[in-house]
Amino acid sequence: MSETKTLSDLQIKRRELENELASLSQTEKMLENDLRMLEGKIIAQLKDEIEAKKSALSGLESRKSDLEKKLSELKGKPAGSQTAKDQPATRETVEPVQQNDTNTELTVVGYTAEQIEES
Repeated sequence: MSETKTLSDLQIKRRELENELASLSQTEKMLENDLRMLEGKIIAQLKDEIEAKKSALSGLESRKSDLEKKLSELKGKPAGSQTAKDQPATRETVEPVQQNDTNTELTVVGYTAEQIEES
């Protein structure tokens, strides 16, 4: 009888191990599915970020092109327009406007050479 009991114990032990193996296999499949789902979400997020960056770059390129065009137009203006040499000389002076216990406010004022000479 002891041999029969031993055989029965071994069969019980085998079934327990088979059940544990099946449970671990099921857990492995669930984890693999979770990994696929997370990888998909990361890919989607990266694609969205790439599209946003491309859009921002496109806007910057457009602005650059507009500024280059404007600069080109300014360089080609007729002789009647004022250049920096033709404009009256100015000097910036910083004058205190108001002072209180916490803040000091300053105003930058531009004066022409004639205004400075008059004062």
